[in-house]
Amino acid sequence: MKEKILYISDRPSMGADMLLRNLGMDYEVLWVHSGDEIKHVPDIIFVNLSGLEDSERIKTFTNSKIFLLGSQSDSAKYNGIPNSEKFFKPFNANEIRDKLQGISEQKAERIEKTILLVDDDAVMIRTLREGLSTSYKVLPANSGANALKILARAKPDLILLDYEMPEMNGTQVLETLRADPDTANIPVMFLTAKSDSGSIEKIDALKPEGHMLKTLPLREIKAIIQKFFDSK
Repeated sequence: MKEKILYISDRPSMGADMLLRNLGMDYEVLWVHSGDEIKHVPDIIFVNLSGLEDSERIKTFTNSKIFLLGSQSDSAKYNGIPNSEKFFKPFNANEIRDKLQGISEQKAERIEKTILLVDDDAVMIRTLREGLSTSYKVLPANSGANALKILARAKPDLILLDYEMPEMNGTQVLETLRADPDTANIPVMFLTAKSDSGSIEKIDALKPEGHMLKTLPLREIKAIIQKFFDSK
């Protein structure tokens, strides 16, 4: 399966368009306008600066590597876009391909990390699994009991654990993990739907690696996880 590239372009541009067509031989390139709905943002984004209508939206794609394509005059108007790199006409295709190869190699290193995702909500499982599988190996479990069965044969690098589940809740799962020398040191981050101070205090008292609200955008959840792994 080809790696995905998002190409944001509001106006035809011969040099940028030709570059992306050529990249289409090795990557799956999705062409969109800056105002289009984008459900899943890939790790690599190319932006045609010529005639770009919504530059503020580009700044929200903080988890992706962004390549800005345009002239010197185009580029001068677009500063402050996180994790971006500018390329000016005429574009050096070999230089850009080398950059992409470096990103692919870094991604291959990240994807070796395994995350155990534990949640009784099927929609949450599906959403996070789809979003995280581009960067990590994800093992889904729809209950605390199933999570423990998986842990009997696999040792993930991180557990994302739903705080509130029927039968065996997140607190009980965490206590079980810490009581077993084989799982006691596996980092755990709680997923919770509650943001009130009382609930958060109860979670923090358990001393997990952290917690995340389920209502956070996927890109923010990915950023928190990436920051965690980068700190190790």
